[in-house]
Amino acid sequence: MLKSEKRSEPVYRFSTPECEVRMSVEYFANSSSNSFLFRDRLTNRGFCLSSNGDTDRVCVARFQGSMAIARYDFRSRLPSPAPLNLRERVLTIDHDSRMSPRPPFERVLAVEREVVSDIQAFGYNLDDPQPAASNAPLAVWCLLRQDLYLNDQANAFLIVHWKHTLNFIDLVDVIPGDGTQLIGK
Repeated sequence: MLKSEKRSEPVYRFSTPECEVRMSVEYFANSSSNSFLFRDRLTNRGFCLSSNGDTDRVCVARFQGSMAIARYDFRSRLPSPAPLNLRERVLTIDHDSRMSPRPPFERVLAVEREVVSDIQAFGYNLDDPQPAASNAPLAVWCLLRQDLYLNDQANAFLIVHWKHTLNFIDLVDVIPGDGTQLIGK
């Protein structure tokens, strides 16, 4: 398991028409791991991830790079329960010229017990015979725009900008979407 970097964990609080959302981020800079294993704190279930985010399939054996885990806690403002899923769409908005552009990435994350976590990772598998990032200097970078949606809503409730490098992942900006208000930072 990886150890968290010792820097303050940013916390944001938002209000949507459906719920209140608490977003916190834990950083893992200069990460190196013999396995890309994680533990779900709610269920105590272990799982591993592949390089494209698949759970428990073709998992990365030896990861080198940086990670951040964004945790979203939901509290319903209505008599109905909190959202059932968090949908993300990630676009690369700029990148180092030594990198190939990445296609847009979309995924749906199930909300369990009013909590969901999103893992941001940027690095390479040390066992890959030709890792693209390992031959480049540590200054390789990309900027990402992550649009977050509740359930099947058409408009993002939150827009998050991330900067990824092999040394660190940084939360650049958090922008409330239409109908969302920042209520605390």
